[in-house]
Amino acid sequence: MTKDYRQFCGLARAAGVLGERWALLVVRDLTLGPRRFKDLGEGLPGVPTSVLTARLRELEQMGIVERRAAQQPGGGVVYTLTPYGAELTPILDRLGRWGAQRMSVPAPDEIITSSSLAAALRAAYRPGAITAATFSIHVGPASAWAAVDGSEVTVDVGLPESTPALIIHGGPQFRLLLAGRLSAAEAITSGAVEIEGPHAVLEDFVRAFHVPLDDVIGTP
Repeated sequence: MTKDYRQFCGLARAAGVLGERWALLVVRDLTLGPRRFKDLGEGLPGVPTSVLTARLRELEQMGIVERRAAQQPGGGVVYTLTPYGAELTPILDRLGRWGAQRMSVPAPDEIITSSSLAAALRAAYRPGAITAATFSIHVGPASAWAAVDGSEVTVDVGLPESTPALIIHGGPQFRLLLAGRLSAAEAITSGAVEIEGPHAVLEDFVRAFHVPLDDVIGTP
């Protein structure tokens, strides 16, 4: 642990472990599944290799991350969350929802990564809103998918293995769809999203995935 606040406090301990630069985003990406070092670096544009190495080493020392042999032959080593580390998943989802309440559209210098999109979908899911469906979502260069099964949702980057019920192509205003500031019909009419599949399934998506937007944030 690189920061020590000298307080016998759970929050101080958590801040000491996760408060270093890039640490939270490394853990966020690992909540989606095991990743190779190269995959982590590519999924975190701008992270220096030395910093990523240091963060992984620190997270290993704290029992949050561990290294394992990849399952496929010749796959090398992957990083994955330990059971202790996996307990952070719902905490990060709640923290992500909190931060997103004051985010409307990306600033010109902000990017959406596939991992951040997948994590946002998991945080936005409302259990039981729909029965079952798989969605494939593309926002700019980011691609992720979400498979809903009642109270459960599974997310990851890239494309789903099964044929999705709906493919969504979104632009900067995709966040407004998740916030309910745009209805499914308005999003299509305005060009905020384009879909491959039935319009009714986009209505299902809107019911299943929602993150509110504070009124203090204006919409463009």
